[in-house]
Amino acid sequence: MKYMGETDEDAVVGNHEASQLLPTNPYSATKAGAEMLVMAYGRSYGLPVITTRGNNVYGPNQFPEKLIPKFILLAMQGKDLPIHGDGCNVRSYLYCEDVAEAFEVILHKGEVGHVYNIGTKKERRVIDVAQDICNLFSKDPDTSIKFVENRPFNDQRYFLDDQKLKILGWSEKTTWEEGLRKTMEWYTQNPDWWGDVTGALLPHPRMLMMPGGRHFDGSEENKDASYISNKSIQTRMVIPVTKGGAGSPRKPSFKFLIYGRTGWIGGLLGKLYIQNIRPTHVFNAAGVTGRPNVDWCESHKTETIRTNVAGTLTLADVCREHNILMVNFATGCIFEYDAGHPEGSSIGFTEEDRANFIGSFYSKTKAMVEELLREYDNVCTLRVRMPISSDLNNPRNFITKISRYNKVVNIPNSMTILDELLPLSIEMAKRNLRGIWNFTNPGVVSHNEILEMYKNYIDPNFTWVNFDLEEQAKVIVAPRSNNELDASKLKNEFPELLSIKESLIKYVFEPNKRA
Repeated sequence: MKYMGETDEDAVVGNHEASQLLPTNPYSATKAGAEMLVMAYGRSYGLPVITTRGNNVYGPNQFPEKLIPKFILLAMQGKDLPIHGDGCNVRSYLYCEDVAEAFEVILHKGEVGHVYNIGTKKERRVIDVAQDICNLFSKDPDTSIKFVENRPFNDQRYFLDDQKLKILGWSEKTTWEEGLRKTMEWYTQNPDWWGDVTGALLPHPRMLMMPGGRHFDGSEENKDASYISNKSIQTRMVIPVTKGGAGSPRKPSFKFLIYGRTGWIGGLLGKLYIQNIRPTHVFNAAGVTGRPNVDWCESHKTETIRTNVAGTLTLADVCREHNILMVNFATGCIFEYDAGHPEGSSIGFTEEDRANFIGSFYSKTKAMVEELLREYDNVCTLRVRMPISSDLNNPRNFITKISRYNKVVNIPNSMTILDELLPLSIEMAKRNLRGIWNFTNPGVVSHNEILEMYKNYIDPNFTWVNFDLEEQAKVIVAPRSNNELDASKLKNEFPELLSIKESLIKYVFEPNKRA
């Protein structure tokens, strides 16, 4: 951490969180000033702030002005690796996934107002890094490494004490060898990710602040570097243009940014596909449904509005400003059986139908935001209903819920089998589908039918008791939505989509079947 000053070469204990800030150059002074300014807001106005100070981070997607991606790209091009000075400067390197886990630990376990160092005791000289990269590419370090003039303010060593973070339960998991190999593999598979970066690969790149963002100067080859900038006044984002010649078509590169990653659906989706650098699409799986159920929303209305309405609309608006498609995981719990859609009629609510159920505050906020999102042409709204996954231990799983209730109602409903439909949401994003979609399996299934399957496949001794809606109303705060959604639109897009009962058997009960 540059603004904590250099560490003595023979020090065995690094700078800890309470160490004096001693920036040695203008850049590190601005970082120290920013930290002090944020802390001042915390002390003066109660802003909930946690500060992290990290070592050098490396990994896939990193811009090649940094040491490791620069050396990898140069090695890929068969060029020399330029080292400033004698290469004996010592640095600590952490793989990006370990740093991301550190952020998550600090977010959930750290204390507001505290500072946490994210570091490692495994240090390497710059020349050691260059030699390791040469070895990965089977290059001779003696002929491939070139020593150049040292850069100004090149401190000798930074060393952090990370004991405070380790007490929270974090530890470094990725070895240097594994992390470097994974980084090298990513760059070799994505050589044109950043477009023309010739200027950034120079021994001493010079970054000029241009109207469209940053631009690296210093080479005639760099004058044609192609960048386009977002026209937003508030956010200037440099976007590299990938050059592709005629006759060499390339598959489009998709990068999905997922909101709600720590939630259930967002977490499952993240396991399928998550890259959060410069997204082409945004998945919004953030939302308040209440714990343990929607009754919570009745007594936490402002929190529910903040997430389900204000947060969703803000995200959609930002995405529209940047011409990004947002896939919004919404709900079908905004309808109830009525005269035009009676129970058992197989007449489901379509995507054009407006909400007719606002019996719970949760459903009210969801109905409100769906109606407003109709005005955004960059949003794909997916109406999820009573989500079910193959993980029968998850308390949010609809099957898990009703199998643990003392009594259940017995009403047919549309439902969403996540194991089958979540992969389809990714495909929908790739196809740039927009508008509202009933995101359920075709058909309906009743509570009793599900519990009968549970008994047949999982627990032959399982029993349950039914009660009617009047009895249910005595033990819940807010009414519940019961309806059938017409899934024809989704079925037409994905003809292989299974009916709700077929999907339940294939994706949930067969995999969990007990002998």
